[in-house]
Formats: sequence, C-alpha cells, structure tokens
Amino acid sequence: MEKALLHFLGGRRKTDVSALELRLIPAAELLQAQREAETLADGDTAALGLCLNACILARAAFGKNGKRAFADGAEVLRRVHAERIGHWAERYLALCAEENPPCSAENRRRLGQALENAPYERLKWRVLRSFGVLPSEARAREMTDGDYLYCVLHMTLDEEERLEQLCPECRAQAEKSTCLCCGAPLAEVNSSFDEDRFEELRKQ
Repeated sequence: MEKALLHFLGGRRKTDVSALELRLIPAAELLQAQREAETLADGDTAALGLCLNACILARAAFGKNGKRAFADGAEVLRRVHAERIGHWAERYLALCAEENPPCSAENRRRLGQALENAPYERLKWRVLRSFGVLPSEARAREMTDGDYLYCVLHMTLDEEERLEQLCPECRAQAEKSTCLCCGAPLAEVNSSFDEDRFEELRKQ
C-alpha cells in the first residue's frame, strides 16, 4: 500500500486500460479515496487494500467520452471483480512510477499525515513488502491478522539472530539510528512524544 500511496503524480497523466483511460489523480483526491476506503472497509483491515484500490480507480478511470467511468469506490466494487481491480491498480501504479518516480516532499508530508493514525496498516505493509506482495494480490487478501502477527514475530526473531552473529562492537553500531543518506547518528527522540500531555497524565 505504501508504494501505491507515495507515487501518484506525474508528467504524462493517462494510460489506456481495456475500454477505460486511467489518469493520475491529485493528492486531495487520493486522501478522499483513502477516507472513502476506510468507510467501505468498515473496520475490516483485510478488505482495506481492495477498497483503497477501488476508490482510487473510481477517481482515475475515465470512459472514452471523457467522463468518469464510476461514481465512487462502491460502484467499482459492485461492477468489477477483484482480480480486475488488482490488474487496473497495477497499471495505475506503473503509470505513476513511470511518469514521476520521485515523490515531492509536500506529497510525502500529506500522505504521512494520512497514515500516522494507521500503525497496523504500516505493519502489514512491512510484511507484504518483505515478500514483494501488493495488497491487491489474492494471496495478500487471504492473509489473516494471525498470519501478519506470525510474520512480524519471525521477522523480529530473524533480525535478532542477525544481530547475534555480530561482534559486540558491530552490534552496537548496527543498533544505532543513523541517517539513510550520510550515515550520521540521529537524535534518539520520539517526535510523536507529547511531553505536556505526559506531564498532565503523570500528575493525575
């Protein structure tokens, strides 16, 4: 899901798929699609990826007459089977990646804000990314919460095993938080920590 959310603006803004034309959508419509998808999924985390793809396609798919092919994501889900939704979503993603590989800092900021309250979705994406699987694929839709938990636990154990194979000096270095670009150490500060709120709760 992360890649689909981060790459959505481009130069050439359309591509043909079947009898439809897919056009790239602006950030505001993408955020609208996410909110609509959350409503359609109604708390079903397993269905959220499919719903998000449907809601994005509802805004990106146009008929040959230049009008939108679908009124909303719900209509996409009613009229199009899941495999085709996944195929169209992959075509849309390919267009995004082809036309605008780098995402602007402003778009990253907006999308980060949209996802900051969805830590479980971020966790699921890390699992899918490690296996090279898109949320729209059938095998991803078949994953249960227990499957994700199992994978996360073993990913954590794998990382611990990797660290145990290092000497103490190298392990200490590997556990440091460093900048991905220059390697400089990062301040060990939780940016989301609300100190005022913490003090308020502590005094209660």
